[in-house]
Amino acid sequence: MRFERAGGATGVIAVAAIAIQFFIAGTTAPDIEAVAEHRARWEWVTLLRVVGGVGIIWFTAGLAARLRRWTDQPTGPARVVLGAGLLWGAVWLASAAFNSAALSLPVAYSGDPDAVRLLGVFGAQSTLVLTPALSIAFLVATGIAVLAAPTFPRRFAHAAFWAAGFRFVLALVDWHGDADLVMRIMDFTLMWVVVTSVHLLGATRPAEAAR
Repeated sequence: MRFERAGGATGVIAVAAIAIQFFIAGTTAPDIEAVAEHRARWEWVTLLRVVGGVGIIWFTAGLAARLRRWTDQPTGPARVVLGAGLLWGAVWLASAAFNSAALSLPVAYSGDPDAVRLLGVFGAQSTLVLTPALSIAFLVATGIAVLAAPTFPRRFAHAAFWAAGFRFVLALVDWHGDADLVMRIMDFTLMWVVVTSVHLLGATRPAEAAR
């Protein structure tokens, strides 16, 4: 239970770190002029992405542990949850690595504007591009796992399916329409992490644990 609650706490911390880095930098990618003029800002963005990535990984491990602990059924859905969450955390760490490399190039190699811009774009866009697919897989697997075992209230599973469907619609509109909804998908995903973290922190208990 302590591990699961720690996962809930790190989920909240991860969301806070990710939200702050979006507040600082938005979805823009640093170019060589931005690195030269506002290096400290981009260093903070890198640090916050690292905190967010590590927090998401720990949160996912806590959630997967909760999903597996009270079931005799096959743990395939919980493994999908774990895999999708670990990949999403790894994406944030990779984003931080790209950003760090963009900051290091002007110092180490006297500045290469094209390389700095390219690395900055990889850092900024990798999370935005991959979040929709990973979050949908995460939510569907969570819903299936909750229905298979008394880990959360059944309404939590139904909410996960609804959220997955809603994100799928947003993703379709974003990919094939004129609207830019990628940040709305990110917002809803971060809100879901907070809601799930609150449950892990003790808002609800598994049915068998409450007996």
